[in-house]
Parts: sequence; C-alpha cells; structure tokens
Amino acid sequence: MKNNLLVSLLVLLVISFASCSKDTENPAPSMSGLNAAGNLVTLTFSEGVYANSGATGNLTDANIEVTIPGVDFTSVIEHTAGSSSVNITLDYTSIIPENTKISVTTKTSVYDDKGEALASGASKSADLAAELGIIGKWYSTGDNVAPLLVTYFLVDSIYAEFNDDFTYLVHQYSNGNTSTTPDIIFNGTFTIERSEVEDLWNIAIAQVEPYIADVSGIFQVKQDPETLWYEVVQTSGTQNIPPTAAQGFGSTNGGTLGETNIQKYVRY
Repeated sequence: MKNNLLVSLLVLLVISFASCSKDTENPAPSMSGLNAAGNLVTLTFSEGVYANSGATGNLTDANIEVTIPGVDFTSVIEHTAGSSSVNITLDYTSIIPENTKISVTTKTSVYDDKGEALASGASKSADLAAELGIIGKWYSTGDNVAPLLVTYFLVDSIYAEFNDDFTYLVHQYSNGNTSTTPDIIFNGTFTIERSEVEDLWNIAIAQVEPYIADVSGIFQVKQDPETLWYEVVQTSGTQNIPPTAAQGFGSTNGGTLGETNIQKYVRY
C-alpha cells in the first residue's frame, strides 16, 4: 500500500511538472503595450499572433475593438498574420477632450503559432493627446481684427469664449470704447467637425443674441505661435455663401471678399 501511494504521488508530480513545463515553454500571448501618437495607435503583443488557431489569419476589426469615450472617430486596423504588432489608424471627426483614453480590446481569441490563445476581453489603454479645436478663450485686436469688421463696423477688439458644452460668448468693442462694457454681446451654440482638409474645421453657429441667426464657416488653430484663424459669415436672411475647407481661407462669397473676412485670435 505504501508503494502504491508512492507511485501515485510520483505520477501526480510528473503530470504537474509536465504541465508547468508546457506553460513555461509556451505561454499564451499577451498584450504588452499600446502606444498612441497622433492618428496612429500601435498595439503590441508578447509574440506573433494570428486570428485562427492554425497559425493563419490577419487580425481585423472582427477581432479587435477600439473605443474612445466621448470622441467621434473611425478606425482602420492593419495586421499581418504572425506579426506581434497591430497598427490602428484613426480619423477623428470631433475634439479630443483632456484626459481622454483609448482602449483596445480583443473581441475574439487571438492565437500564437502553437495554438495557445489570448481570450476575448483582453484590453490595453493609453492616453490620447488633447485636441480641443476652437474650445477655449480667444482675444483679437489690432491687425488681427478682420479688415471687414474694422472698415464697416469700426471694431477695435473682440473677446470670444467657446465652451466645451458647445455654447459661446463674444464681447465686441468698438473704436473709442475704453470701458469694460462691450458694445455688442453675441451668444448661442455651435457645432464643429473636422473637414477632409488637414487641420481645417467646419463650424456652424446658431446665434441667439443679439438676434437669431445662422452663421457658418471654417477655422484653423495654427501653431508657432498659436493663432486661431476664423472665417464665418451669416447665412440666414442673406445671400452670403460661407467659406469652405476645400477652397480655404478667403473663400467667403466665392472669394469676392479676399482675405478681409479672416479674423485672427490668440488665447488669453
């Protein structure tokens, strides 16, 4: 009986050792990193991976899910069977708020060349750099005020605040006004979206005060130094044609106004 017990213990030890050795020699793949740089996100696995257990198949959106809470986007997933990295190209159509994270999650099992599987539901996250577009507080004076506003409306300076709840407030001061009370206050709501032209955004404004109006156009936040270029026109009750991203700045009314309707701001 003592011999039988000893044999049983030895068998269990051998089985346990063999199992541990197998797991140690060929562990299942795992997600080892997620790097986000601009529109490109790279997911890295601990080893080469496949969509199928027979060491075949590229990973696609059938296997990988990309989520970015609060952000509108589309994604293209690129992977070659057996590669340890997956490239995800993002196309954002909205702002990216501060403290936004991207998460990449497996929708199906992902396999290595031995058939070992990383189960569905595995996930990796990374921080995204904020891209706020027009959101923020802006100030315009001097040569930055659109020549059209200076010539016809005697504008001296403008303070504009575009909020992340998509409301806006504009204080406009005329020449000679040295008080803290603006001559005109504009407010309402707005929507923005990225255009197909790099770095150019479309904006549509539903003005409430000082009178109800529809306003639309384009903007771009240029860098070094950071400057908001802004060109819009009232479309309701007029024959105005708004500028388009495809035609660029200076395209209001088919370009007849030249650059006189381009407003420039700096943050404050």
